[in-house]
Amino acid sequence: MSDPINNNRPSGGGEQGDRVSNANKSIDAINFDTPNKADQASAAQSSGVPASSRRELLVQEGSPWWHSQFNLMLSVFALLVVAAGLFILISPAPSSKPFNTTLVSASGETSTQETSSPDDQDEPAPWDESRNKQARADSQDILAELLKAKKELEAQNVSEWGAQGYQAALDKAAKGDELYKLKDFQNAIAAYQQALDDMQSLDLLIPDVLRDLVSQGNAAIAQGKTELAREKFQAAIALDRNNIPALQGINRSETLDQVLAIVSQAAQDEVEFQNTDDIEFLDLAADKYAQALVIDSKTEAAELGSQRVAQLKSDKQFRDAMSDGFKALFARQFTTAKRGFSAALKIKPNDQTASSAYRQALASDKRSSLSSMLANAKKLETGEEWSSALSTYQAVLQRDPNQVSAKIGKVRAEVRKRLDISIKNVLSDPLSLARSSQRKTAEAVLADAKGIKRKGPVLNAQIANIEAALKQLDSTINVSFESDSLTEVSISKAGSKRLRLGAFSVKNLALKPGRYTLKGVRLGFKDELREIELTATGEQVQTFVIACTIPVSGSSLATN
Repeated sequence: MSDPINNNRPSGGGEQGDRVSNANKSIDAINFDTPNKADQASAAQSSGVPASSRRELLVQEGSPWWHSQFNLMLSVFALLVVAAGLFILISPAPSSKPFNTTLVSASGETSTQETSSPDDQDEPAPWDESRNKQARADSQDILAELLKAKKELEAQNVSEWGAQGYQAALDKAAKGDELYKLKDFQNAIAAYQQALDDMQSLDLLIPDVLRDLVSQGNAAIAQGKTELAREKFQAAIALDRNNIPALQGINRSETLDQVLAIVSQAAQDEVEFQNTDDIEFLDLAADKYAQALVIDSKTEAAELGSQRVAQLKSDKQFRDAMSDGFKALFARQFTTAKRGFSAALKIKPNDQTASSAYRQALASDKRSSLSSMLANAKKLETGEEWSSALSTYQAVLQRDPNQVSAKIGKVRAEVRKRLDISIKNVLSDPLSLARSSQRKTAEAVLADAKGIKRKGPVLNAQIANIEAALKQLDSTINVSFESDSLTEVSISKAGSKRLRLGAFSVKNLALKPGRYTLKGVRLGFKDELREIELTATGEQVQTFVIACTIPVSGSSLATN
């Protein structure tokens, strides 16, 4: 039987022909069951295939099955069917379960949101999907800042000092979570931003809260409330661990109980001194207060106690020295008396009693008789030293209460001493005489002074000074006031009504001597007050400037 494949191929000679022949031999060596020619022809005719094509569809007897295009088409179709089946078996079945989306709330808690399968949802438009993705990313960025702010505030114990505002911020963050779950990202962003703004506002309050806590802690220390002070300072340190006043305060609170115990012991020593008048208790109290100040130099109770004890000790030493001096003086131990009064003057150098007593002891040391003491008192009177003369007469009467000249001298010295004090008070502030009440007092003192029959040079000089002061009150002083023509100026004198001068650049007045108050008022500027004293200085005109030049802070009315 001839080979249709070999018949269709051109025969070639040589090596090529041998290769084809060998291939045909190997193909022929394989046996296939093929339909007979009659069956093939019948099938081809029944299918309506043209004769020229039917030859290609038929496989010649004894030829391999793949030499037929029909068989090849059937094989390819079968392979496609097998491949489709394998794809269906290998591919996973579509899931009907919803997707899970995890959200993190502002409070740090996580929540899971179920989202239906993409097959159950309408496919979003590309533009909407892009906007949603961007909004979701923006909301997550703000949420990250919100969580950071929340963590920082909680580290600073915000619930202790800003609980209400903090809870309001958390509520807004929770509202943002709900909107996020509903995919309303724009409103979620707004809610998160409001919560973030609230937390940032709380952060701005920290400096004021810190100052209040430190102030409350210091007040608690001053009141001796150790636990309360420690609580306030610890809260302040939680806000700012490097705050120096808070750190100092917490250190003070640690030693407060010890300091208070020492101060209490010192106070008890003071009580013992009051009961016994023993200066040793003051020394003990002083040592304890000093010990307390070494531990805490800012302890107010210890500082005040130390000052008080020092004053008590000084007073005690002064009284003892004066007592010793008078005892020695009455015992005619004049050297010892001078020593005692001298010690008293070292403690209180300006004390008049100690000074007079020392002079008396000194005179007594020279003139130990009553007559010499009376003569000294007369000499003091002549010199118009009425305070010393009175002390001398009193010393004489202590030694001899029946001494008539001393009694008379004492009365005379007392009257002149009171008059001398009154005159000095009048002359100490001549401008105060401008007030009618003070002037009447000065005129009464002047009348008393003139009523003294035996006037000394000191009293005469005092009378002349009072008369000159009163005369000046009736003189006039030319005064020029300068302003800016914008300030409303008024002037007042003690005991008189305020005089309105209005707005001006220069105003000249003739005024009586005394103390005056100038007041300037200008809309949008701070009021200007000025105290002036007018005395007869010999100048023709005294000039003063008054104008409001400082604008009121934040005022929209200030135009200059």
